[in-house]
Amino acid sequence: MPNPNNEKINKKTLSAFIDYLKDHGWVLKATNNLSVLFNIRDGVTLNDDSISGLFYQWANRNSYLNIEYEDHWWNTIRRRLPFVIGEAFQPAVEPELFVPLSSGVLAVNTYKRYVKDEPANGFNPDPALWIEFIERLFPQETDRKIVCDWMAHMLQRPDQRPSWHLLFTGDTGTGKGVLFEHILTPLLSGQTASLDSFAKLTEKHSTTLASNMLIHLDDVSTNSDSQMTRLKSILSEEWQQIRPLYEPERSARVYARIILSSNQPRPLRLDENERRWYAPEFMQHKADRQETQLFIQNRLLPWVSCGGLDVIYEWLMTRDLSQFNHKYVPQSDCLRRMISDSVSILEMQVREWVADNQAF
Repeated sequence: MPNPNNEKINKKTLSAFIDYLKDHGWVLKATNNLSVLFNIRDGVTLNDDSISGLFYQWANRNSYLNIEYEDHWWNTIRRRLPFVIGEAFQPAVEPELFVPLSSGVLAVNTYKRYVKDEPANGFNPDPALWIEFIERLFPQETDRKIVCDWMAHMLQRPDQRPSWHLLFTGDTGTGKGVLFEHILTPLLSGQTASLDSFAKLTEKHSTTLASNMLIHLDDVSTNSDSQMTRLKSILSEEWQQIRPLYEPERSARVYARIILSSNQPRPLRLDENERRWYAPEFMQHKADRQETQLFIQNRLLPWVSCGGLDVIYEWLMTRDLSQFNHKYVPQSDCLRRMISDSVSILEMQVREWVADNQAF
């Protein structure tokens, strides 16, 4: 006959162990015909037999040295742990850990919000270096306001996808890549992607749009009319058809914003009524490339890495967006010049063909 005191200790121990599993991100996840232990924080998947190993690791750390794992505990653990069938990307200012699906089951929300660090001793919280950086990139006040509002909206309202995006052109080394890699990517908790071709964005098995907050098209160009048409849909539509590898095609809501950066004055052919891009003025060095690099490497980036990122985050999160329209932006002077310089795809192809076939 079991000792009632031992049974009480076992129930208390089991409850503490289940709380430990929940606190450390363990859930039950459906996969094929099985359910497995899945960690929503680091993506680790374990089979049923691993539960005893997790228990003894926890028990040793908490001085439960004489407690034995009992097989019937597994059924209790299965009842108490959250059960999920997959993952979903659902941004929000206060994101929920689990996303209810239309079928009545749960998915793990993979969206991560920026978490501030403790500032370093003696850190200067003055955003002057950040302001100087964006003034170098966008010396015109109108450009600077629109771009900063767009970036702030990405953090303040991650669930509202704009129908217009940013088209950066400028000299090499002005800081376009620094803005994406060292500032926006960590502010978005790494939920970004940098692509060097449109094909990587538009190929049929790409899930880049559905799993990121920001996509950087780094010095890309295209002369394909069909790809330009596909790009227009990607820029403006909130729902996209995706086909992950080995999965059926489905419609997914996307939240990804897009920045296209180029060293060319006109990287794309643009229609006269183009409203999907906002193009600030062509970026130039304040003095020369060396002076810009010294500012970025010796002043800006050390400040960013020591706590400046938190300052930029607060600066963007407290920015007033009452006049910001994520569905409309006026054409900039720079964009209008790009439009006037654009030529048709047919003309581009004829020029290329003639250049390669001088006698015909």
